[in-house]
Amino acid sequence: MSSAVSTEELTMPELTDALRAFLSRHLPPGAEPEIAALYRAGTGSSRENWPFDATWTEAGERSTHRLLMRRDPTSAVVDTARSAEFRLLEALEATTIPAPRVRWLDDEGADLARPTMIGDRYDGRAHRGVLRDKNPLHLTAEQRLTLAQGMCDVLGQLHSLEIDALGLRQILPVPASSPAEHELERWIGELTSNELEPQPGLRLCAEWLRDHLPTGPDRLVLVHGDFRPANVLVDGGDFGVLLDWELARLGDPLDDLGWYTTPLYRGEHFIPGQWTQEDFLARYTARTGIDVSPTALTFWQILSTFRLAIIALNGVRNFCELGSDRPAAPVDALIAKVVDQVLAAEKG
Repeated sequence: MSSAVSTEELTMPELTDALRAFLSRHLPPGAEPEIAALYRAGTGSSRENWPFDATWTEAGERSTHRLLMRRDPTSAVVDTARSAEFRLLEALEATTIPAPRVRWLDDEGADLARPTMIGDRYDGRAHRGVLRDKNPLHLTAEQRLTLAQGMCDVLGQLHSLEIDALGLRQILPVPASSPAEHELERWIGELTSNELEPQPGLRLCAEWLRDHLPTGPDRLVLVHGDFRPANVLVDGGDFGVLLDWELARLGDPLDDLGWYTTPLYRGEHFIPGQWTQEDFLARYTARTGIDVSPTALTFWQILSTFRLAIIALNGVRNFCELGSDRPAAPVDALIAKVVDQVLAAEKG
């Protein structure tokens, strides 16, 4: 019988003991797992990342495994289902998408105090500025360009998956309306739930977005939801593993494209003189056969910044209500940017 942890906050020794007990229940009898080097990495706002090493006996031999525990924070800026993310990553194991392997799920947090999943830990580093001139991962110019092109190829590969063959309609919700309308109304709802004071700028943008809804895609695709260099493990200059699938959904491929090309991120996602938005879209279309409508792309770019502003508002609310240990993002600056995008679109 599982011995559930009744408290939400655990000390490090308590969490280590709970993790050891959890592995004991999921490994074969006699595994006798040991936990080492458990620590919290960073202060993620949608998942806590806890790297650790686990040693256990299997087939008569003890071996050490590099694992990662991804645990819900006490209050997240984006509320998503752990079971759906876990089942999606399990489904992706049958594909060539470089997604992390997951092993175990504590969906309700009965054993580890909060909803948690555990998967493999990989070599490499992720850095949002990997394509920038500052070059934090010390790549050559050729490696940076190859990496940027590889990101485009992986995104095209992701959008080319057959969602029915993978059973993704049984894992992820199917939008009841067009993906654009569904996402817009979802985030307007988040705005209503999280604004601590009226946000006329965001309400204006919401009305513009309602008035400029694009037509739906020819087919639904798997949308990553946060596809960008910051979520790619780079190992030896190569594209390693695509991380952070908690926002994955079925939707319009331009959803990911709008997120990747929104003006707020262009300095991080492209290489001046070598890899432009035009290069990215041309390569994407060549690999997927998906033509990108400029007006539809503008809608998704604006919606992407609109989302970011609302996520920041959610962070403000959580921080003010002592539900998060992470200070909020610059909300006013994000609101100004999305309003500027709307005004620029109106000018044509």
